[in-house]
Amino acid sequence: MAEIKDRIVSLRNEKNITQSQLAEELNISPSAIGMYEQGRRKPSYELLEEICDYFNVDMDYLMGRSDIKNRCQAGLKYDWEDKKQEDSNIDMNTVNTDYIMIPLYESISAGYGASNSEFIEMIPVFGLKKNGTTYFAVKVEGDSMEPKIPNGSTIIIKKDIQIESGEIGAFNLNDENFVKQKKVVKDRLILHSFNLAYEDKVVNEFDDFIEYGKVVKVMIDL
Repeated sequence: MAEIKDRIVSLRNEKNITQSQLAEELNISPSAIGMYEQGRRKPSYELLEEICDYFNVDMDYLMGRSDIKNRCQAGLKYDWEDKKQEDSNIDMNTVNTDYIMIPLYESISAGYGASNSEFIEMIPVFGLKKNGTTYFAVKVEGDSMEPKIPNGSTIIIKKDIQIESGEIGAFNLNDENFVKQKKVVKDRLILHSFNLAYEDKVVNEFDDFIEYGKVVKVMIDL
């Protein structure tokens, strides 16, 4: 199976442009293109989107999961369209048909922490509207947030929004990713687990701490 680095090299050669020319188009350094093509680094999801747009290819092709460059141009359906067709027996007058495509990432920990995860694919999520808000999805590993967020579920996170005390969010604490309930107790910031088998995590003054966004939906595969 082809890898991202192989696709970038192939697409660049097909377009007959140099690494410097591609770097200029993407507004990054030529050395970054070199590292991507050598497999020493992987582009961010945002950059992957830009590469797809520039070469007019699907994300699945760029990621090496498909040999079809552009399913739409080839007259083929995307997997999520097939899924939508399977559900066509549902009375669509009784459900919200608004949906957007958002990126799904590999994992976030409901437990002891997970390292930065990689992009998997774009997925359709119903009930979200295209109003300029940025969302992303992450698979959950661990049972520290059960029963509200089961192990193996997928959470939808709304970025660039204030997470209030008592709300559930996605966080990075000292380079580890967590989904926890945010609590502020006597000016102390605490990441709380619903499962009492796990201890709360206290965010100290000198910790590296990032709030990714608020959890707005939990999806469970039956």
